[in-house]
Amino acid sequence: MRRFVLLFAVLIAFAAPALAQNGGGTSICGPTPPAVEPTPAIAPAEICATVAALAADSLEGRRAGTVHEERAAAYLASRFQALGLEAPGGSYIQPFRFSAAAMHDPHADPHSAADSTLASANVVGILRGSDPAVADQAIVLGAHYDHLGWGGPGSLSPDERAIHNGADDNASGVAGVLELAGHFLESRPRRSLVFVAFGAEELGTIGSQRYVREPAWPLERTVAMLNFDMIGRLRERLVVQGTGSSPAWPALLDSLAALPGAPEIARVPDGVGPSDHASFYVSRVPVLAFFTGAHDDYHRPGDDVERIDGGGEARVLEIAAAAIRSIADRDERVAYSEAPVTQRQAAAFKVALGIVPDYGWGEPGMRIASVRPGGPAELAGIMTDDVLVELGGMPIADVYAYTAALAALEADVPVQAVVTRAGTPVELTVVPEAR
Repeated sequence: MRRFVLLFAVLIAFAAPALAQNGGGTSICGPTPPAVEPTPAIAPAEICATVAALAADSLEGRRAGTVHEERAAAYLASRFQALGLEAPGGSYIQPFRFSAAAMHDPHADPHSAADSTLASANVVGILRGSDPAVADQAIVLGAHYDHLGWGGPGSLSPDERAIHNGADDNASGVAGVLELAGHFLESRPRRSLVFVAFGAEELGTIGSQRYVREPAWPLERTVAMLNFDMIGRLRERLVVQGTGSSPAWPALLDSLAALPGAPEIARVPDGVGPSDHASFYVSRVPVLAFFTGAHDDYHRPGDDVERIDGGGEARVLEIAAAAIRSIADRDERVAYSEAPVTQRQAAAFKVALGIVPDYGWGEPGMRIASVRPGGPAELAGIMTDDVLVELGGMPIADVYAYTAALAALEADVPVQAVVTRAGTPVELTVVPEAR
C-alpha cells in the first residue's frame, strides 16, 4: 500500500477536485477537493484529481515546447515513480526536440533539422509481466498530455486569448493511463505493460512518432497499443477506433459489449485516425483507441475539470482493463491486419467552417458534433447534430470526404451546403473563412 500513500500525497499536492453527484448518478468532477482514499481500484475521485492537476491554470494549457509542458511531464514522472513503475534506461522522461515551425504550420516537418527547435518529452513507465514465457512481449497504453496553451493555432476560439486547460483533451486520457497502472500493479498480467504519456500530439502526433522510431520496448515485441484520447465525457456511447487492425478485435469487442453496465460501443475499423494510435498502426502494431466523442468545448477555453464525468470515465476504463487483461493473458499474441480504409488522409485546406465532426459517426454523411459560435457554419444556420451530406456540389460520405471538399473551397466565396436535420434535407449557403 505504500505506493498508494505516496500517490495520494502527490494528488493532494496538485489540488484534487470534488465529485458532485448529478441526477443521473454519474460522478461529475467539481471544483473543491474532498477527502480521497487512494485505492488500486479504478476510482472516479482519483480520475478527477489527476484531471484537476493537469488542467490547472498554473500549467497554462501545457502547450508543447513550453516550460508548462515540461512541468506537466515532471508531474507525470513523479506519479510513475510513486506507483513504482520501472523507468526505462533509468529515467521516466524521454526527451526529444522538434522543429519550431510545427508551432505555427501544421504541414511543417516536425522532424526537420532546422536551426530553431523546441524541447518536448514522452514520459514512460514499465510494469513487467508475471509470466516469464511471454513477459518479453508488451502492450503500450498511451495518452498525450500536451494541449493548446493560450490558444492560437488549433483553437476553435482563435480570437480569444485564454488558457485552454484541455481537461478532456487530454488530461482525461492521461488520468486513465494512471488509473490503469495502479489497477494492474495489484494483479500483474502475463505480458508486460508500457505506460506512455506522449508530448506534442497537438502539433501532429510528434511524440508518438518519435516513440515508434526510438521505442522504450522493441516494436517487434509490442503486441498491441491502446490509446486514450478524450475519454472524460461519456454519453450514450463509447467510440473505439482501430477495430479492423487485428482479426482478434471483433470477438474481443463483442465480449466487452456484453459486460454489465457497458455503454453502446461504436466501432471504427480504420487504424489511421487523429491521435497517437495512428503512429503505431502504420508501424504494423494492432491498435484500439478509446474516445467518448467531441463536444462544444473541444479546443476551447471551456474544456475544464468541472465538466469531466469521473464516473463515466471509470466505466470506460473498466472496459479497457478487461480488454487489456484479455490481450495480455491469452496464450497467442494478437495478430496484425490491414484495416479497411473507412477514413482517408485529410487533404490540406486553407479555409474553415467552424464545425467539429463526430468522428464516431457510422452512418452516411458527417454528423456535426459542435458548431463554433460566430463561425461560418453558425452564421449559415448549421446546427449541432445536423448531418452534412453535400458541400460545394460534392457529396459528403464521411469526415474525410468533408475535408477533401473543404480543400476545393476559397475563403469568402459562398457555397451551397445540404444537411439533414431530424431526417429532413435543409439547403443552406455558407461562406468559408480563411484559416
